[in-house]
Amino acid sequence: MKGLKCINCGHVHGATMIYQCSQCNGTLDVFYDYDTLFEMDSQGSQNSSGIWKYRNLMPVDEDVEPVTLGEGNTPLLKSRVLEEAFGQTEIFIKNEAVNPTLSFKDRPLAVALTIAKQWNVAGVLTASTGNTGVAAAAYAARAGIPCQIYVPESTPKEKLIMMEMYGAEIKLVPGNFSDAYKMAGEEAEKRGWFNLTSTFLNPYAIEGDKTLAYEIYEQYGGVPDWIVIPIGAGPLLVSCFKGFKELRLAGKITKMPRMVGVQAANCAPIVQAYEAGGKEVQPWMHSSQTVASGIADPLTTYPQDGTRTLATIYESEGCAIGVEDEKILHFQKHLARTEGIFAEPASITSVAALEKMKEKGYVKQDQSVVVVITGHGLKDLKSIKK
Repeated sequence: MKGLKCINCGHVHGATMIYQCSQCNGTLDVFYDYDTLFEMDSQGSQNSSGIWKYRNLMPVDEDVEPVTLGEGNTPLLKSRVLEEAFGQTEIFIKNEAVNPTLSFKDRPLAVALTIAKQWNVAGVLTASTGNTGVAAAAYAARAGIPCQIYVPESTPKEKLIMMEMYGAEIKLVPGNFSDAYKMAGEEAEKRGWFNLTSTFLNPYAIEGDKTLAYEIYEQYGGVPDWIVIPIGAGPLLVSCFKGFKELRLAGKITKMPRMVGVQAANCAPIVQAYEAGGKEVQPWMHSSQTVASGIADPLTTYPQDGTRTLATIYESEGCAIGVEDEKILHFQKHLARTEGIFAEPASITSVAALEKMKEKGYVKQDQSVVVVITGHGLKDLKSIKK
């Protein structure tokens, strides 16, 4: 790693515990000396597995032992049921629900806690709608570092129980995720703890997300035409696209995937901007009640994060899709009963989005599609009970 670069003004910072550009308050991105790093075939060590197979392209020192629970190397499954339902030649499911804490958040939190261990921080904290908090608590326990989590009061009970079992201190916050985000930021600044909040706030954590791209490339045997990802602020989508950019820099690929960001229609600030043809995302000012609580982020206090994701969607020639709660619950049951995959409502939005992509003519029959299932259904049973 060479340092951090502001995605707005390009100002370069050292690799320290900072979260925003000192010049313009923009979000930061880790950058590397790719000329000395790249050979995808020789990354990591012979004994590395999961996401740590790619540790040369992560912001961690070579002599630091990773904080790992065996995350990554999740299956890419061909879905003949979805292919038939939507009239597509190729649809694959990238099932992130089989990660150790049952969501994709294990990728960024494994990297973040390894950095925390590397820097000998006194403690870590995060704002979360659930999955980040669960992963933060588990990996903090693994690292032996105190963990504090700020969650909206509406957070599913299943996720709160998991956080408690891992020994984290939970702070329930009235309001939505943006309110929890604000309180966590204030506490991190006051205590000097490492803020792991998985918007674009922590530039080191989201480097773990890009390993999704490396795995899709290796498992698919190339680059699919479309990759469909549920988004709140969108770091998984942006980082996945960054991973494919790195593959292109390495000379492994020439084409790039088109990225689809999916939100619940009841809380869709990025979709709202995309459908209006705008370049900047505005906070969602309506009610944000939805069964997809894991991505119900109105971006109230940091709409620039949504703008960064929207820019990536445009750059990839992709699209943003909003899906209704009724469709989310329908496809949740459909995928469980036809493919044996039980996904939480937030992550099933990627499957529900296929219907609208077909209706709008975005995707052609012979194009390949990867839908990313981001979390397990057991982590949010409340929506099903209703």
